Amino acid sequence: MSSLLMLSAILVSLILAQPASADSTDVEHAIAAVRMRAGKGDVVAQFSLGSLLYYGREQTAESVDWFRKAAAQRYAPAEYQLGQLYDFGFAVAQDDRAALDWYRRAADHGSAAAHRAIGDFYQKGRGVAADAAEAARWYRRGADGDDIRAQYQLGNLYFTGTGVSQDYASAYLWFSLAASQAPLEDNRKGLLELRNIAAARMPAEVLADAQRRVTAWKPSGAR
Repeated sequence: MSSLLMLSAILVSLILAQPASADSTDVEHAIAAVRMRAGKGDVVAQFSLGSLLYYGREQTAESVDWFRKAAAQRYAPAEYQLGQLYDFGFAVAQDDRAALDWYRRAADHGSAAAHRAIGDFYQKGRGVAADAAEAARWYRRGADGDDIRAQYQLGNLYFTGTGVSQDYASAYLWFSLAASQAPLEDNRKGLLELRNIAAARMPAEVLADAQRRVTAWKPSGAR
């Protein structure tokens, strides 16, 4: 993460975390500083301002405008955010085709979450014909980029043999990786249970190889 992006992310989190009793002058000064950079074309500031207005102020119309400005500069987080808005009908009319279009743009610019979202569309047949094999292909891209939900979905496809050949070793790999970053204990336990079921269905030597794959795995771009 660039230093500018990190600073913007910290600023957004601090402002959104302000208690109701916080000094509004400080918050306004912070927003004004971000707005100034955004107005000069700083793509990270544009996305940050959109996030501040959307999540902290509920100024949805203006926030969408800033997301669009950042997306026009091919900024993947903004493109993904627009995909989310159209996906769920937040601040804009729900539109599967528009959502998928923005997800594709974000995926083209490296968003692992967007790869996973496209996989969801192919799995469910939203805006495209349902295609389990194509869903698996997109989930693999998201999983390689370390998206936890893509890792779970891909593990499940290998476990059930949906869209791919059934492969308990690969299911073990992806369930293990998803479990390693699950934020909630119940989710982690569920993923580990699936991993253990896959392990029980493999010969010892195949399991040992799967465990080596887990240890050696790195996200795409980190190799």
